[in-house]
Formats: sequence, structure tokens, C-alpha cells
Amino acid sequence: MMYAALDDLNRRPEPFSRCTIDTLWTDPWIARKMLDYHLDQGTDLASRRFETIDGIVDWVDRKLGLSGKSVCDLGCGPGLYAMRMAGRGATVTGVDFSAVALAHARAEAAAGNMAIAYRQADYLTDDLPGDQDLVTLIYCDYCVLSPQDRQRLLKRIKGMLKPGGALVFDVYATAQFAQRKEAATYGRNPMGDFWSPDDHFGFQTIFLYEEQNLALDRYLIVTPTRRFEIFNWLQYFDPEAISAEVTRAGLAVEEIVALANGEPWTPEAGELAIIARA
Repeated sequence: MMYAALDDLNRRPEPFSRCTIDTLWTDPWIARKMLDYHLDQGTDLASRRFETIDGIVDWVDRKLGLSGKSVCDLGCGPGLYAMRMAGRGATVTGVDFSAVALAHARAEAAAGNMAIAYRQADYLTDDLPGDQDLVTLIYCDYCVLSPQDRQRLLKRIKGMLKPGGALVFDVYATAQFAQRKEAATYGRNPMGDFWSPDDHFGFQTIFLYEEQNLALDRYLIVTPTRRFEIFNWLQYFDPEAISAEVTRAGLAVEEIVALANGEPWTPEAGELAIIARA
């Protein structure tokens, strides 16, 4: 049985043929470890460092104005962006399906006496707040979705926005895809206790789909009592490709900027941030 599992692990699956997005955020142990990564200022693995987040919120405020606006932060996690936007005078709703991350977000909001509404929901299927001036989707959440789910989400966001309301989201750039390499690795407890508190073995294969600018990080984790897989798809974009998707959903691209500072985007800038209007 183990041979069959490893043989399958090293076979290139069809793009987005399997999806395990929810495991990282709803598995009780992994969700707690993800929260640790969100708050760790030594890594950008789950959230960007606070200094970077401050800069992103600053340019969003500068370009779009947050004070007095209704804002919905999709995939809000532990509220790192929501807290900062609320601190600038926005009325914020955060949406995420991680109970662990939302518990932290609610505790932080209460400690800061901030009236942020947090909802545990799947933004692809569950009810979402309407009449929003601004919707944000940060840390390249968009890139893990299939083309069909990306279109469905954009259309749902369009329905959330007031006429002329704005969407701000970020995506990985094709220049970043060009730096990736295919690989196969194996180790014992390869990320410490991230995957499991028990002793375990981790297998990872990285597949690149050159024509689609698509990468797959595929993991097989084997503990004494459990075996599970993670399929982490990442779509990379250039300005033309992401603009076409946004336009197809009925939104108008207003500007494409560098995520870190809101300045005009160049290939050297890394992630693209898209400002679109309903």
C-alpha cells in the first residue's frame, strides 16, 4: 500500500483535480500551527510581517480612503488587516473559515475595544455582507483557487460592492513562477511539529505546469495512526492575465500596483495588487 501511495505522489495530477484548501485552516492541530505562523515576525509563510502589513494598509487608505467606509476583509485570518483598517475608521467585517484564527481575531478586537464583526464562513459558498465600499482579499488567496472558483468569487464580490465600490487583492507574478523548480523531498518531521504533534514522515513533490504558470506543492504526511495529503495549488499571473479574469467577471481594473507600497508595478516588485471597481 505504501508503494502505491508513493507512486501516486510522484504522478503529475491534472490541474486543480484535487483540492485540500480547508485542511490547513480547519484541522485542529494544523490550524493552531498556522496561527503561530501568522503571528511569527520571523517569517512570511502565513501572513506578512506586521511592518509590511502596515505599509499595505497605509497605501490602501491613501488611495481609497478607509475612514467611514464599510469594508469586508475576505480570508481575514487572525484579523491583522481588519484591525488596522478599523483603526483608520472603517467599519470592518472579517470573513474566514478558520475557527482558531477567528477566536484570536475576536479576542484582539475585544482587547482593543474595536467593534469588528467576524464571521466564520466559506466565501465561495456562504452568505456574504452586501453594500460594501471596499472588499479586500490579501496574501494571494486568489491564487490557490481553480479558474472556475476564481470567476465565481469575483462575481460574488461584485455582488457585495456598492456601485463604484472597490476590490483590492493580490496575486503572485509570473516572474516569481520563473524562479521555482520541480523537486521531490522526504524527511522525518520535516517542519518540526507543524503537520502533527506525533512523530511522522513527510514527502513533498513540486510540479510545475509551464504553459499555465501553475505550481503544485503536494505533501504526503504519515503518522503512526494517520495518513493525509495536502494539495497546494498556486497560480501565477502577469497584468494581462489577471486583468482579463477581472474584466470577465464584470469588474473594471482601475490600477495594478506593487503590493508592498502601492507604486506602479514592475516585474521586479514581486506580487501584483489589483484595484478594481464594480
